[in-house]
Amino acid sequence: MTLKSPSVSLRMFAWLPLVAGIATTQSAFALIFISSGEVGFNTTAPTGPLEGSGWQYQGSWQGLLGTAIAPNYFITAKHIGGGVGGTFSYQGSSYTTSARFDHPTADLTVWQVSGTFSSYAPLYTGTAEIGQDVVLFGRSAVRGAEVNVPGASPTPLRGWQWGSAGGGMTRWGENQVDDVFVLDGAEYLLAGFSSDGGPNEAMLASGDSGGGMFILDGGVWKLAGINSKVQSTFSMGASGPTFQAAIFDAGGLFTSTTGGLLQLPDGAQDWEAIFLSTRISAYSEWITAVPESEAVAVWAGVALTTFAGWRRWRRDV
Repeated sequence: MTLKSPSVSLRMFAWLPLVAGIATTQSAFALIFISSGEVGFNTTAPTGPLEGSGWQYQGSWQGLLGTAIAPNYFITAKHIGGGVGGTFSYQGSSYTTSARFDHPTADLTVWQVSGTFSSYAPLYTGTAEIGQDVVLFGRSAVRGAEVNVPGASPTPLRGWQWGSAGGGMTRWGENQVDDVFVLDGAEYLLAGFSSDGGPNEAMLASGDSGGGMFILDGGVWKLAGINSKVQSTFSMGASGPTFQAAIFDAGGLFTSTTGGLLQLPDGAQDWEAIFLSTRISAYSEWITAVPESEAVAVWAGVALTTFAGWRRWRRDV
């Protein structure tokens, strides 16, 4: 678990939108895992205790992800962009967008579509996200080259650079919410990349924007966050060059801040890179007030399945 440091502020770090960093000519697989660099890892719906944890509500938008939240609406990250007349692919069918609703400050867009979804995700509207285990979804890079800090203890391995692979497959992973974080007036759920987080511990990377983060609430998996930003810019030296990576301990590395590259101390405390997902509970009233919806009264907290420790940093996914 990573503890707070009085000498370092989260607002110092350079956050990246999760649509940047990978060549636009390449598709990419999703999420970087602590336990596996296999391209096919977690590319089918989770089972057992994680069955129904949001996989079924993910659809394809602009080559990334969006989550269906009402019969004619889905939600995604605003910075992905797109326009009316675009195609949202969901549960084997294609839907054309007919209206766009951008939140004025949060990284959220609600899209209306022509046609009707047969199932969609309930929203998490509580305020008890901190400490909860979550399931998240994305389409980012897989592991690239190892990032090693020579002479570091207990191991020189600190993470992996962002790699890439063709195919654009959706994958799922797990993490835990460490904090609620306010950045530039918007609320986010903050989570980090932990070396002891379990085999499905996942870190976001470029291409994971718009994917959903789900929390189990009263026996029902509910949408609690939308992937938005990640801290991922590092260097081996004070003058660069920089690279993008998923890092579980940045001690000894330099990271990008508003004041330039800053070296983080190498010690017993792990400096885990973090990611931010826009907090759905902070914006549930705005989401349910989007005009012309016949389902606004039931979006929050009801799943209609048929038609009848602190971590550190920043960057957009």
